[in-house]
Amino acid sequence: MERRRDLGDGRALLVHITEAGRRIGRSRHDGRTRRPELLPARVPPGRCGENAEELPALTCLADLAQRRP
Repeated sequence: MERRRDLGDGRALLVHITEAGRRIGRSRHDGRTRRPELLPARVPPGRCGENAEELPALTCLADLAQRRP
């Protein structure tokens, strides 16, 4: 992240993401979307059945995330 002066308003600072920050963000996002099969292991014991009715929607979202270019 880097801060720059706002040329239109000297009182303000503009915050810009750096290329290094962009790479970190992509890496974290890719890590979460590439391995959705690992997510069930992170659900606390006894909570797996609580949201069973939402599973079809979550499966659809995971499929869409996998197809993303």
